[in-house]
Amino acid sequence: MGKQMIKSWEAPQFTHFSVVNCEQMAAYRKSLPFKVSYTTILIKAVADTIAEYPVMNASWDDGTVIIQNETINMGVAVDTKRGLLVPVIRDADKLPLEEIHRCMEDIKNRSGKGNFTMNDLSGGTFVVSNLGMFNISTFTAIVNAPNSAIISVGKMEEVPLVKDGEIVIGKTMTIALNMDHRVIDGATGAKFLTALVERLETLNE
Repeated sequence: MGKQMIKSWEAPQFTHFSVVNCEQMAAYRKSLPFKVSYTTILIKAVADTIAEYPVMNASWDDGTVIIQNETINMGVAVDTKRGLLVPVIRDADKLPLEEIHRCMEDIKNRSGKGNFTMNDLSGGTFVVSNLGMFNISTFTAIVNAPNSAIISVGKMEEVPLVKDGEIVIGKTMTIALNMDHRVIDGATGAKFLTALVERLETLNE
């Protein structure tokens, strides 16, 4: 794990932040016929947005070559007795939300013992790290080499919002997008994060 972190930190990394109005996402989650976590919804939304911005799914090949990965394999950062592990959900953009939910339930059940094989932990092309279950508002995560980007999500918070000229209480969360500047430039990252936030704020509309 230590060697992987050192390798990951070699990348010239930069971060974009955006705030999501969670009203529609909460309503969408409540309307589903099965109970899912917000992380599950985020993984599906991120995977679908990556499909529109494939450079976000590229990898740096320890030299001068950028590899465009053909499949979107979403890594999920989880805390286990073995430490931080990143099991992978393969072809996440092609899976319905219910199937991603089943994958997440399996990951949750196996996380207690860290019972993952090397195949479970390999081949990821993008990572989502969610600390919303803790008292963490905003954080940035290190891009997991050879990936070119990672999303980190803080907790939902009740805040005053302006709606139709009135101040109302709403829920928001902050998303941080960390990127490898050798692969992704600032404008591309901004377009991707803007599209992701719009997707989350208009779920099921």
